[in-house]
Amino acid sequence: MNTAIKNKDWETASFAALMFSIRGYKDRLTETHGVKLNSRSREIDVRIIQSIQKTRINNSIAYFFERHNLIELKNPKENLNIDVFRKGISYAAQYKSSGYDDTTKKSGVNIKPMSDITLTFLRITKPEKLISYLESHGFTLSQKFAGVYYVSGIAELKIQIVVGAELEGDEFVPLRVQNENASEDDIRKFIEMCGELREQAEKDMADTIIQISISNNEKIYEKLKEESNMSQALEKLMGDRLEKIMEDRITARVEESRAEGRREERAELLSRLQSSGMLTAEQIVTVQNWRF
Repeated sequence: MNTAIKNKDWETASFAALMFSIRGYKDRLTETHGVKLNSRSREIDVRIIQSIQKTRINNSIAYFFERHNLIELKNPKENLNIDVFRKGISYAAQYKSSGYDDTTKKSGVNIKPMSDITLTFLRITKPEKLISYLESHGFTLSQKFAGVYYVSGIAELKIQIVVGAELEGDEFVPLRVQNENASEDDIRKFIEMCGELREQAEKDMADTIIQISISNNEKIYEKLKEESNMSQALEKLMGDRLEKIMEDRITARVEESRAEGRREERAELLSRLQSSGMLTAEQIVTVQNWRF
């Protein structure tokens, strides 16, 4: 996974891709990006309010939705472990027990029933260790759709773990193209999809997604640049920024290569010093924490 991508970039791109995936239901879903839970800095990444609940939404992510839907966006580099999972549940509990519903402007005990709340963890890659932990500790995981794992056995809160790279269907192409193993077919579809966008807000969202996609799939984009129709589409979408992104990635790879070379040289040097008796094992541990 590309380590040069900042966490904020991942969050922005994941939010944009999520909005793309449910944009066909804008008449009944209203999103808020960043919902504060209290006077401190704690907040839920995304909240989606569903105005109509008579029928289920025909969408792998939104099918699960109730009235209040809380979504935590997780960077593939972040460790989505059991502690992070529990923290998300605690945030949902704080949201439920606030005693006030800002969507209806009403206050009272149980003003937001737990049955009206869902919690979603959205991550491009699968959190293998977390899922293994949940399964080995008595929780039940089930699937109705590819890439969506329902977790039951934790109080009455409805929880799902969504793996973007495993989702099926064209509406989830914006999520899948962010993965470093994205398919060329998905990337082609996404570029074509972007060319059909008319609203500036959607164009801006597409821009954040494609920058992540380019960083993680340089070889495919290099290939597509050689094709006349794809090159024109990319130029229309990115302008001269595509070349800049490619140049930045080359520079980042060179720096990573140099850093790796320095680590190898340092390890070899320390090994020789230990073998010659000039440094003890304890001293090696200390020196390994130095930067030189």
